[in-house]
Amino acid sequence: MNKKASVTYVNELEEKIVDLSLKLNKAKNELTSVYQGNTKLMSKLAHNLKNPIGLIFSFSDIILEDVQNGSTEKLEQHVKIIKNSAGYSLELLNSVAKLVQLQSVQTLNFSEKNYIDVLNNVISNLTELANAKNIKIVKNFSKEDLYIKINEAEISKAIENIINNAIRFSNQNTAITITVSENENMVETIIEDEGIGISEENIPNILNEFYVENTYSPDKQKCIGLGLAIANRVIQQHKGKISIKSIKGEGSSFIITLPKN
Repeated sequence: MNKKASVTYVNELEEKIVDLSLKLNKAKNELTSVYQGNTKLMSKLAHNLKNPIGLIFSFSDIILEDVQNGSTEKLEQHVKIIKNSAGYSLELLNSVAKLVQLQSVQTLNFSEKNYIDVLNNVISNLTELANAKNIKIVKNFSKEDLYIKINEAEISKAIENIINNAIRFSNQNTAITITVSENENMVETIIEDEGIGISEENIPNILNEFYVENTYSPDKQKCIGLGLAIANRVIQQHKGKISIKSIKGEGSSFIITLPKN
């Protein structure tokens, strides 16, 4: 990257930083309105964003200084740090915005859908992510057609969050097994991984929307702690529930129970 191109990139990066700041302020205002003075999530959000936003500004200055001095040796490394920090910030922002949306919606629109088709679509969307770690997704479905009343978009996102979480916190060359069974009134979905597991003291809190924890997956990828809270909120709006069984170092099972009607 030549000097002129580098300066142009830095200028574009600074514009993106300003845009990100505006989005963060908007999310903060929305959160203040929705949670009516409850500052717990707000303080967690501010804490989680402080480091990545600081890195973006710091390394923007470093890049600009390097370009001005004609040194581009570490430019790619610095740009990667900025990209990762910005990606983390935006993912956190989007997760918080989703929680705000779900909090403000009292009821969802439901229609009868083939739940198995919904699951297959979600799995298909996550296959590439699983393949990158050579993780096999095993489907254990009792039937090919299982119609229940759901909000397809929200249920898809909830299940995607749980499977995505399983992939992130699983080691390479493992498996994730998804089992679906039913009785007269309920449908049960078990998402079982061979990942790092959850410590016993954290299991009661892991679905709490105020439990925002920075954690790292086995490949040292920084993860957002809101995906499961979003999934739990969606399942609750479907009059269902999520329960968790986990052994630290061996893996976790997320059991989703949904009413048929």
